[in-house]
Amino acid sequence: MKKLFIAALSALLVQAACTPQTDSDGEWVVRFSHVYQTNSDYQLMAERFRDLMHERTDGRFRVEIYPSGQLGSERVVFEQLQAGAQEMAISGTPVLAGWVPEGQVFDLPFLFETRDQGLEALNGAVGDWWRSLLLEKTGIRSLGFLDYGFRHVYNRKRPIENPSDLSGLKLRVLQSRTYISAYEEFGVQATPMNYGEVYSAMQQGVIDGGEANVIGFLTSRLNEVGRFFSFTAITYNPITLLISERFFSRLPRETQETLLLSAAEALEYQKTVAREMEAEAIEQMKAAGVTISYPPTDEFIPFARPSVWEDLAERLPGGSALLQWIEREVERIPAERTR
Repeated sequence: MKKLFIAALSALLVQAACTPQTDSDGEWVVRFSHVYQTNSDYQLMAERFRDLMHERTDGRFRVEIYPSGQLGSERVVFEQLQAGAQEMAISGTPVLAGWVPEGQVFDLPFLFETRDQGLEALNGAVGDWWRSLLLEKTGIRSLGFLDYGFRHVYNRKRPIENPSDLSGLKLRVLQSRTYISAYEEFGVQATPMNYGEVYSAMQQGVIDGGEANVIGFLTSRLNEVGRFFSFTAITYNPITLLISERFFSRLPRETQETLLLSAAEALEYQKTVAREMEAEAIEQMKAAGVTISYPPTDEFIPFARPSVWEDLAERLPGGSALLQWIEREVERIPAERTR
């Protein structure tokens, strides 16, 4: 009887954890987390989504935002989404490759020629394919993609003017075999670690730098410990807005439609804000004494392609056919019209 009681209690607790949070007035209370600071485009997008939902549901849908990794790293947060401990989050697709290995195609070096080409691909058939896989394999719904752009190298030792300048640097990279392989081709000591540890690791000399976009570099104050920022554009980084499907499916149909509309508008707002913030961030970096360089991308491509591409094709079931399909879809978007 005791074992039956414990089993029944556990089942009730799991059911409660997976049920959308409501208060005594029947309001939805949604926990929305991300790893960036309160002055980031992530935060501004989350606030826009919160305000739209509050307005359109007469305050019945309340979003509580937890920035700066307060509820854990992206990996931890994703597990909490699956368990019902959170409802919404922002995460990069490299983190989710542990659940959806096919998503490693987005980690391939020099997959896209321009930032807009990458975003257009994600908002088309390529992104729809990945979102369907994510929902099927994990029970988590992607509401769309943010405009993050490319990840660029920053470090505390020297500007990157050509591929050889990367050799010997110890850089924090995302926890992805494809990312690690790509940077190792340049002689980098690729070192995965949680994003929140990067500042102190650079400060203490544990690592020399890492890779991120301009906004992430500045809002995380990495310019204080890394004085060199180079637009290497080795990898493009899809960032997605996530929601627990168990939570979403329990919402009334009208609320679901409102949520989808508000998410789409918030994502479009983020794109505008991100472009403005990046332009401002570059000027702030210059004013702060950060050395900015623009190495020629063509010199970097042969180091990582085709070797890293071939490695992934061998590791993924049906990898060669998948990469060929991805390439065809990307080539449908002329890079020159998106520069």
